[in-house]
Amino acid sequence: MNIAIATTEFVSETAFDGGLANYTYKLAKWLINNDHKVTVFLTAQKNEKINFDGIDVIKVAIPDLRWQYKYKFQRFKLGFLMSKKKYHKLEFEANAKFINKAIEEENKKQKFDIVHYPHISGLALYCPADLPGIVRLSSSTKLCQQFGGYGYSDLAIQMQEEIETEAMKKTNVVFGPSKMITSLTEPIINKKIEVIETPYIKPAVGFDDSLYSQQLGNKKYILFFGSIGLVKGVGTIAEMIFDLFEQHNDLYFVFVGKKVNNQINNLPLWDHLIEKAGKHKSKIIHFDAVKHDKLFPIIQNSQCVVLPSLIDNFPNTCIEAMANSKIVIGTVGNGFDQLIENGKNGFLINTDDHKALLKKINKVLSLTAIEKEKIELAAKKRIDKLDPDIVLKQLVELYKETIKNFKN
Repeated sequence: MNIAIATTEFVSETAFDGGLANYTYKLAKWLINNDHKVTVFLTAQKNEKINFDGIDVIKVAIPDLRWQYKYKFQRFKLGFLMSKKKYHKLEFEANAKFINKAIEEENKKQKFDIVHYPHISGLALYCPADLPGIVRLSSSTKLCQQFGGYGYSDLAIQMQEEIETEAMKKTNVVFGPSKMITSLTEPIINKKIEVIETPYIKPAVGFDDSLYSQQLGNKKYILFFGSIGLVKGVGTIAEMIFDLFEQHNDLYFVFVGKKVNNQINNLPLWDHLIEKAGKHKSKIIHFDAVKHDKLFPIIQNSQCVVLPSLIDNFPNTCIEAMANSKIVIGTVGNGFDQLIENGKNGFLINTDDHKALLKKINKVLSLTAIEKEKIELAAKKRIDKLDPDIVLKQLVELYKETIKNFKN
């Protein structure tokens, strides 16, 4: 098949290291390695064609129509007519409009069989009429905002959610990895959503333990990695971190990831965390987002990985930690319980329960070497079920079914 993949994030760009960027990269690589042709269309600031690790990437410049809209009304003194909803909606409409225009142009040169979209930003809104489209539902925009968000206004997120919902309604097929998110979304879009779990593809690069050795080699530590924000439960960690350090004088807490623009009590979240640690603040260590070759040694040498998300989908962080034979403490009802059997291959707590989080960390720290190894082995075995030759073959079959039904 010849597959176009549209995305707002890709690992070719240094600013993108999250779930969508990595999923798109891994999907494209697997498809190419299995004799499919792939072209990635990436929203960007300028038009450019590159080849990244054997993947053809077409960067599509997205003009900021919001400022054109605002200027027009201000110039003609019609500010009272300018809709704030329309202003915010234009950002997402522009993404969908220009990315699909580029897909249509490229489709004239190389006939695509199907277009694969993320649900994020509603890129499928203007899917070409002569091409079947499929959308991967990766999260709930509404719930992410409800549980802390990523620093955007409620109105902007409302417009994003409306665009995403409209796009999924218009698209031929929607699938997603999370049973919880799909069950919440199906009645909204009035459409059956297929569940296909996210594959785990081990990075091809070797390990680089230089960061671990230089900064953490002689330290005993708990690890959090991912976006450092309220949605990911960092506020929950803050509430118990002082007591954790009081009970374990030799313990450090390591955070790896970018800091999200969240606040608690008018204080930036990270500053709130440091303040909560009090006299133990020097035991908190932070690294910006790092590539897998340096991240994995940090994961492997941690006591456990703490991911107390308030809302999540089918977390890549959890998958990567379990793949590295680590015990994960996650939260109930957020995709973690699709991966973790409590007490068998990891541990689960209720969301926003800092007392339960502290208790589970203490539980992990008290395990014997044999008990710990048994849970870690079970964690690794669960991720073996996410082999791409299992789950991505399911996706290819869904592609074929979508194409067949579209033609009929």
